[in-house]
Amino acid sequence: MSTKSTIAWNEDFHFYREIFDDEHVYLRLDTTHFEAGYGRVMIPIPMHIWETIRHLGGARLDLVNRSDDELLTLVQKEVDERIAEYQQVARERPERAGLFAIIGSLAYGTADEPRDEQIRRGMEHFRHERQHQQELQARITALRRAVKGDGAEPGH
Repeated sequence: MSTKSTIAWNEDFHFYREIFDDEHVYLRLDTTHFEAGYGRVMIPIPMHIWETIRHLGGARLDLVNRSDDELLTLVQKEVDERIAEYQQVARERPERAGLFAIIGSLAYGTADEPRDEQIRRGMEHFRHERQHQQELQARITALRRAVKGDGAEPGH
């Protein structure tokens, strides 16, 4: 089973995320020259590939400014929807209910667990995700300020 989640691809490149890595995006370039030294790699990215990928690999920052109340509303809505969907599958296709119950279980637990437990887990998950996004936003802001403040290329 692949852990790659493709963002963009063609015969010259593969731009993707690793499913369990929220810190990076990955770019595989085929038949491209590169230079490597201790602790550094330089890869010239063809312009057509850059223009294709530069808008696609954006960070998820949708939770950065959400309050706990807003997260709770989101989590309750999603939990209620997944419980309703699970109950419908359990009635109409009981042989598939067990498999359906695990969809979304990384954030909430299984859909057949008590609602309060799913909400607790969902809040824990989304608070953690919000914290991660806030830290990422802070790093993006600091880097953009640094780039705008200097303007000179490193080493020049």
